[in-house]
Amino acid sequence: MRNRIVVLASAFALFAAAGGAAWGQGAASVLNGAYTDAQAQRGADQFSAHCSACHGSGLTGNGEAPALVGGEFISNWAGLTLGDLFERIRTTMPQDNPGKLSRAQYAEILSFILKSNGYPAGQKEMDTRTEFLKAVAFVPPVPGGHAAAAPAAAAPAAQTAQAAAPAASGQARAPRPPMFPPADLKALDAANQASGVFSATANDPRNAPNAQPNPYVSDEHFFKLPDGRKFGSSSSVAVDSKGHIWVAERCGANNCAGSPVNPVVEFDAKGNYIKSFGAGMILFPHSLFIDRHDHLWIADGHVDAAAKKGNVVLEFDTSGKLLRTMGTPGASGNDSKTFNEPNSVLVAPNGNIFIADGHEAGPGHNARVMKFDAKGNFIKQWGEHGIGGGQFDVPHTLAMDSKGNLYVGDRWNNRIQSFTQDGKLLKIYTQFGRPSGIYIDKNDILYSTDSESRSPMGYGYHPGWKRGIRIGSVKDGIVTAFIPDTDPNPDAGATSGGEGIWADNKGNVYSAQVGQRNIVRYSKQ
Repeated sequence: MRNRIVVLASAFALFAAAGGAAWGQGAASVLNGAYTDAQAQRGADQFSAHCSACHGSGLTGNGEAPALVGGEFISNWAGLTLGDLFERIRTTMPQDNPGKLSRAQYAEILSFILKSNGYPAGQKEMDTRTEFLKAVAFVPPVPGGHAAAAPAAAAPAAQTAQAAAPAASGQARAPRPPMFPPADLKALDAANQASGVFSATANDPRNAPNAQPNPYVSDEHFFKLPDGRKFGSSSSVAVDSKGHIWVAERCGANNCAGSPVNPVVEFDAKGNYIKSFGAGMILFPHSLFIDRHDHLWIADGHVDAAAKKGNVVLEFDTSGKLLRTMGTPGASGNDSKTFNEPNSVLVAPNGNIFIADGHEAGPGHNARVMKFDAKGNFIKQWGEHGIGGGQFDVPHTLAMDSKGNLYVGDRWNNRIQSFTQDGKLLKIYTQFGRPSGIYIDKNDILYSTDSESRSPMGYGYHPGWKRGIRIGSVKDGIVTAFIPDTDPNPDAGATSGGEGIWADNKGNVYSAQVGQRNIVRYSKQ
């Protein structure tokens, strides 16, 4: 690896000396003017046309598309290179056709992102060749917005990248692999069949996609927030033993970092506001589970290393008292004490705790289910990246049936897998759509909400399946109801409809929405 860095740095130095570099001498980091203002202005137009539908006009993210501005974005890329970020953008955006733009257009978009994060412009336009961009370190901005002095030569660029790496690792992180959808859905289907536990009714005519009746009516205004407050994005809703509905929402936006708003909100059974808590304690509430003691468990899926927050699972009582923290706040990892974007948490009736860990697809990211005892002691884990039975690609959500079997919404693989509590694979279901959230009631009725299926190749690729909530018994695997998403053009965005889901004892269904930023109640007609 060291030789490769030196070669890249040397290549950049020779290129600059020859007069063909996109920057002036010694521009070895993004602090030294890696783009021009005119390039960033063109990039603003490109971003608006191709990226803003998912990432938001202010680059703050929209649902599953991450923010491209702010401390978390910078922290995620610090220690890598401009080339790594360029390739990530080029191979994943736009979501409907990654790679369709020219390299010049991608450089313009990246210039706009740099400008939006406060990085200074320079006199030379950004190069479009990855090998030269990899000689430019991505480092955090200098406090006060002033660029650091440029290194004397290009060779120290690699040293700058290494110096900017997280202190916990001591070395520069490996570039993130591109995020691609399943390249071959036939291969995924073959893997499901080869598992030996593929649901016998998965292809039953009664499970034809989108064909089931919708016996529910929706109430988009059921919950009454205090005056002046509105819901932000949410994938977290649950009902306690009193019938009170709890919501963990993202502080009126899509992120709670720096917000004074209480993200955890309690409503009575009629949707009236009772109280809220949690300001400053949670960065990005991703899931909410209520156990038999009415304790609230929240998976915080973002991380802030400087503030030592996030990448944890938090247990609260109903007064808002923090009872337990699982994971290492502010750290990212893959050992038994460190998570990396935990998605979901579930507590079994016997007190065992299960955590689904890993929100990014592809090799190099966590894709596991972790099991702990009631005291939080690690017992075991299972799963790895892949399409085979028992493998995962974004284990996004958890549920448990009346027999104590654990269900994992394997979102990127468009399926649900069920296991014993010791990790033995029992069954694979594909008839419930691409699961963002799942819930199983006391009668073993499964509620699965699909917020991502799209027909175009790209993120959420799942042609023929509409977004919405599918309901059916896990005993026979037959889908009996389908509540369609209300978004008129779901293929245009990364998410719409519910990501979090729960049902109460009366059969009412609660849907927590990231894209529409609402909590919707569905009741049977």
